Amino acid sequence: MIDALLYAVRDRIRTSNIGYSAAEVEIMDDGRRPPRAGNYFASIHDGMIRSDRDNQLHEWYEFSVTLTMRVTLPLDRAGDQQLHRNIARVPLGERQGFWAKIERLRALIHMNWSIVVLPNQDPPSANDNLVSWTTTKVSEVYGFCEPMRFISAESAKLVGGEWFAAEPNAEDVGVKATLKFGRCRRFQPQTEASGPFA
Repeated sequence: MIDALLYAVRDRIRTSNIGYSAAEVEIMDDGRRPPRAGNYFASIHDGMIRSDRDNQLHEWYEFSVTLTMRVTLPLDRAGDQQLHRNIARVPLGERQGFWAKIERLRALIHMNWSIVVLPNQDPPSANDNLVSWTTTKVSEVYGFCEPMRFISAESAKLVGGEWFAAEPNAEDVGVKATLKFGRCRRFQPQTEASGPFA
């Protein structure tokens, strides 16, 4: 189930008009970026899955999106030139700074029904993925019934060579922040195969 959700989020970010190419967005296991990625990279990674019912599956899914930006200026100039660039002078859709990119990700993903729930989407929603990947009857696929909500964003953190290239002595420097999304809901009632209701 989580795979269907992560692929739907990845594909929607790639095809949206918020400034990410296919090479700048991928599902990664821990939020890190691949060594040869460009100046910006959005990493989608899974989070906790929990169920809060005994007699059926009432599941809540979480995932995160970590944005990494390579710092291409001296560190004392990164704040005004790369993190908060154009913050007051330009409309949000045209801003180029790190936090403007974070805001566009948050706005795209938060409560976006077409990414998760709605059928026949292009790119496919999470539920479209579940239906296309199933080996059972489509009528027996229990998909997501509510989209994810924005939960939190961590403060921007300075990262070094180990984050960029898995080499602690590399001279790369950058900034990363993680957006956390959760409460993406999936419900599956109990069936005869799993026993009678208590």
